[in-house]
Amino acid sequence: MVDIGIVGLDTSHAEAFADTLAGHPSAELTAVWDGGAVRSESYTQNYCDTHGVTRYDDPLELAEHVDAVMVLTVDWDTHRELAVPFLERGVPTMIDKPIAGNLADIRALEAAADGTPFFGGSAVPYHSAVRTTEIESDDRTLYCVGYNDPFYYGVHLVDTVCRIVDSPWACVSPADDPGQTVNVVFTDGTYATLRLDSPGDEDRFSFLSLGNRTTAVDVGSSPADMTDMYRAYIDTFLDVVAGEIDPSERVFDAATLLLGVVAALEHDRPITPECRVLSEYAVDGQEFLEAYRPYY
Repeated sequence: MVDIGIVGLDTSHAEAFADTLAGHPSAELTAVWDGGAVRSESYTQNYCDTHGVTRYDDPLELAEHVDAVMVLTVDWDTHRELAVPFLERGVPTMIDKPIAGNLADIRALEAAADGTPFFGGSAVPYHSAVRTTEIESDDRTLYCVGYNDPFYYGVHLVDTVCRIVDSPWACVSPADDPGQTVNVVFTDGTYATLRLDSPGDEDRFSFLSLGNRTTAVDVGSSPADMTDMYRAYIDTFLDVVAGEIDPSERVFDAATLLLGVVAALEHDRPITPECRVLSEYAVDGQEFLEAYRPYY
């Protein structure tokens, strides 16, 4: 049985992942740390009582008591300082989306994860509608539509496209299309258009692949959709912990593309992985935290 610890109860994912792990045949939630940035003292204690987990006063205490950790703090600027000590101690680590808000943090996490199992990002790529869809190698054009905040929710589009394409990105540019829309070129020649602000009012992510055949995938936000993707997301993390798969290279590449997407929109210019604009660009996690309210 894999003992898992949660670092940060800020978002609804802490509850969802606890529910997913309840009764899991090969893993259980056993430890928690929370810094109080979002949740009250009473909430944290009630969470621990409800799920039967041990609460620790220092996040790094978990390293001595669990087999793997999930970093779930909503302020992505805390992810580096929280996750690196675990990674350097060889503790398999998952970081919830978005991975980080600047390139320096991504590179530091990548360096610390060298030799330690690492996973993270959005759960949307692991929804069964995405996992079971076969996209032929000749399908080189993708159109994707999402909604809400371009960084905090845009990660769902970016991570899913990166999992589908499974090739590093080469350039992202603002598109002439309406809304917050970018064009992404991948090193294998795949071309993707991402619109981050859907003109509709449905909370869903849509993916359309055009090639030898047309393939369409929609991922909604119903309780059934959430259960579907969270279960597969946790199972994938457990495969990472066991050393059966290593998606870390793709996860980090997607994290840099997400930064590139918002940088391209803000600076109204093409962005490449090596460009100076990307290396200096940052999305403020503290600012997002101050306006953040959890769903439950």
